Amino acid sequence: MQINTIVIDDEYPSREELKFLISKMPFIKIVGEASSGLDGLELVKKLRPDLVLTDIRMPDITGIQLINEINSLGIKCKVIFTTAYDQYAIKAFEVNAIDYILKPYDEERVAKAIIRIKNILENKSGEAANNPGNAVSLNKLPLWKGDKLILVDIDSIIYAYTEGRDIFIKADKETYLSSHSLHELEEKLKGKGFFRTHRSYLVNMNKINEISPWFNGAYMAKVGEADDEIIISKKQVKKFKEILGI
Repeated sequence: MQINTIVIDDEYPSREELKFLISKMPFIKIVGEASSGLDGLELVKKLRPDLVLTDIRMPDITGIQLINEINSLGIKCKVIFTTAYDQYAIKAFEVNAIDYILKPYDEERVAKAIIRIKNILENKSGEAANNPGNAVSLNKLPLWKGDKLILVDIDSIIYAYTEGRDIFIKADKETYLSSHSLHELEEKLKGKGFFRTHRSYLVNMNKINEISPWFNGAYMAKVGEADDEIIISKKQVKKFKEILGI
């Protein structure tokens, strides 16, 4: 497959280095580049790329503002943020970025992020090609265990959670890595008993054993055989209770 990519960074040397690193991958096609957020936005509108790699701190608009604008326009593209400042990590994932690469660039880290995007896009393409009109509904989720892709029964999943830049899934006694963001998992598992209890957790409601008040209006749930503790944020408590009918 070919991944049409736009690189946005106001620093020329950084932009050139990133282009050099990602162009080593034969499936990446750099269709445009921009030296500012506003110019990048116009390129995205015009070219509708599969992937945008954008710096966060730029002189006109930030990368966060750029992606918020792209999202508001309904343009579907994957996003990887690049920056020298790791304090923006939480903000990056709040706008559903797939990954977050720190400068100076590490070639292996860049490659890992790009391959992650490729896996996500290929998985979606495969679903569209092999499942026209959603005629076939699988009860399995492809997840990574080391370098192996494991098809995990959805019913066995206890919860998904964020840890740094990665999304992990606890199922039975194993922990797997997902190529999807937590938001994408929430959409994928819609109607299968999963609930977003917190911005960092997506929980299989059928695996909850016990619920107790925590503090500031939040609750704590114990899930799975190990009674792992999962927070239910204050703003999600009402909806959570409605699902349980309490």
